[in-house]
Amino acid sequence: MNAGEDMVATRSARAAGAWTDEGGLKFSGHESFVIRYGWLPKLYDAVTASADVFSSDERAILTLGLGRNMVKSIRFWGDALGLTEQAGRQVVTTGLAKRLLDPATGRDPYLEDVDSLWRLHWLLTTRARLGAWSTFFLDMRDAIVPRQRLVTAVTGCAEAAGSRISPNTAGAHVDILVRSYDAGRSDGVTVPEDALGCPLQELDLVREESVLGTPTLRLSRGPKPTLGIPAFAFAVHDFWTGTSPGSSAVSLRSLMLSRRSPGMVFALDEAGLHERLDALCAAARGLELRDDGAGGVDLVATRRGSVDALEELAW
Repeated sequence: MNAGEDMVATRSARAAGAWTDEGGLKFSGHESFVIRYGWLPKLYDAVTASADVFSSDERAILTLGLGRNMVKSIRFWGDALGLTEQAGRQVVTTGLAKRLLDPATGRDPYLEDVDSLWRLHWLLTTRARLGAWSTFFLDMRDAIVPRQRLVTAVTGCAEAAGSRISPNTAGAHVDILVRSYDAGRSDGVTVPEDALGCPLQELDLVREESVLGTPTLRLSRGPKPTLGIPAFAFAVHDFWTGTSPGSSAVSLRSLMLSRRSPGMVFALDEAGLHERLDALCAAARGLELRDDGAGGVDLVATRRGSVDALEELAW
């Protein structure tokens, strides 16, 4: 892939949103469907074949082989992840989508690698401006959260952002988050296709359980053995260039605790983050961990282009 394509793909990785919640948070649009196995490759192939696939509901339904509400949902998730975007009256795939899903040149066209799923989780949490994701992964610091507390927090998040949503809407939005990550929620479904669940369940990141009779979400905080160096490099590069563009160093504290940081998004503990950073420094050119002279640790780019080397390592 040439340098021009690299630049396009890097920009497109941020197409789903900025490092602020500018533009507002989203609490609906998914039509109560999680991302299903096979949906994103299907979407990529359809949009690559014709940018007019969503020009009418009938055309999209026929091309994708999905019902009307599922068509709306697959379009929503494609845009939320930054894999598709509006171009006038057409819908096109992004450079990020090509890098990941293209059958000929993509890293993982069928999303068979858990490393790709960590990237999708990163994008949903940092770029998609989804209210439940922002509230649960970025704003709440507790690993155990009663479901109703999260619903109330999401409702409050909407009000703080100048929107008003009903408790039912907030509850449905939280339900999508839970069903996206908790494989146990696929038990006892009545529609066979629903039993396939969502690919993000493979991350084993969120579980819903009953605590003294109260539905409660448990976030799996700690080391993440399945979080590979390429996906971690993708996240660190995105965080570094998004929050400290042009800087030659980023603190371990910010990588651990800042909003939209790898530590927060991937629910790492300090030991888990340090282990991943050690592995990253061993794999990347010109990166090392150094004491900052004030009792902290920085991830430092020791030579020109070292931060950009993360982008190369990511792919």
